[in-house]
Amino acid sequence: TKVKLDDIGVTQWTLANGIKVVLKPTDFKNDEILFYAHSPGGHSLVEDVDFMAARTAADVITESGLGTFTKIELDKMLSDKIVSVSPWINELNEGLQGNVSPQDQETMFQLIYQYFNAPRSDSTSFLAYKARLEGWIENRNARPENVFRDSIQVTKAQHHLRARPWSMGLIQEMDLENSYRIFNERFSDAGDFTFFFVGNFELAAIQPIVEMYLGSLPSTGRTETWRDVGMEMPTGIVENSVRKGIEPKSMVRFIFNGDFNWNFENRHILKSLEGVMEIKLREIMREDMGGTYGVWIWTEPIHYPQEKYEFNIMFGCAPENVDTLTQALFMQIDSVQTYGIDGDYISKVQEKHRQAREVDLKENKFWLNSMSFYYLHGEDPLNILDFDKLVNALSVEVIQTAAREYLNSDNYVKVVLYPEVVE
Repeated sequence: TKVKLDDIGVTQWTLANGIKVVLKPTDFKNDEILFYAHSPGGHSLVEDVDFMAARTAADVITESGLGTFTKIELDKMLSDKIVSVSPWINELNEGLQGNVSPQDQETMFQLIYQYFNAPRSDSTSFLAYKARLEGWIENRNARPENVFRDSIQVTKAQHHLRARPWSMGLIQEMDLENSYRIFNERFSDAGDFTFFFVGNFELAAIQPIVEMYLGSLPSTGRTETWRDVGMEMPTGIVENSVRKGIEPKSMVRFIFNGDFNWNFENRHILKSLEGVMEIKLREIMREDMGGTYGVWIWTEPIHYPQEKYEFNIMFGCAPENVDTLTQALFMQIDSVQTYGIDGDYISKVQEKHRQAREVDLKENKFWLNSMSFYYLHGEDPLNILDFDKLVNALSVEVIQTAAREYLNSDNYVKVVLYPEVVE
């Protein structure tokens, strides 16, 4: 069956085996076709004891080669082509992603086909991959910023088994046979996959290739979805500090969090609050107070497994300035919540969003990400056309309300990195 979304130049096909194929031909770049595919499940479906095997499964399979070819043989065979196909498995989904130049597109489909039908398990490359990880871990844990990041990870997840940071012990839980079995399980049924293709191709020309390769992928008709593994942020105020390194440098990270009402409008408001706070905190903490190397802000609205949000604020400073800057941060948050914000900030954020969107609309990557996002979250892809409406609706009141809701000073995680105390 075919569905056409003419307003955004997108066509959707449903193949006989259940696979959905979403296509947007573009003329943004002559030599580029991008693709992405996802299906629900991910490593949430494996037992805890198999978690590491599942988490590393896609990499282990990639390192092993494909079909009858080792990775070295495969790379050699593809050396004159511009093509890349990589499988992935994350917590809630699994899939593939890649890119190809138009003249090599059939090769891309052949590789996709092989990952479903002939993944390879190779003990030599498995051991080499494991040894590389061990070398990486040895170097990694010597760096203060990595120890800081690990501490944030376990604090956020309340020491959940699946949020353990990389360590030598964790690597010993890797298992080639289990990785291979789990990979096969995840990719044995292509029927619930959705594939997205964006770039320089013609629908008529790509259709027979899609039908030949994707249309013949195995489909068992199983219905499955991810499960909630119960990893949740702590409630209330949780503070933690780490001492690592000798440089007189500190990093401070706040993660405000809580429930979120997932929709198009709220995601945009959260993003706009991020933009406003970024300008404001940089002005105050970096320019006025001169106390920080930089302030970074990013937000994450979360839909699955539960509707939540995270509002991250991070800054670097001298250890003796941590408390002063933390105080300044909360004063600014309080000010926006109590008195609102100057209209200029709103205009700046609106202008930035409009400019970014103008550039985005001519990028294959933007369309690929947007389409896969809307399908993953069961939303109408035509929402993409309502962006200007959202930007125009932004106001001082909207931001003030959002600041009260999303920057709740009774609910955050705070982690600080200090240098080690030298006796």
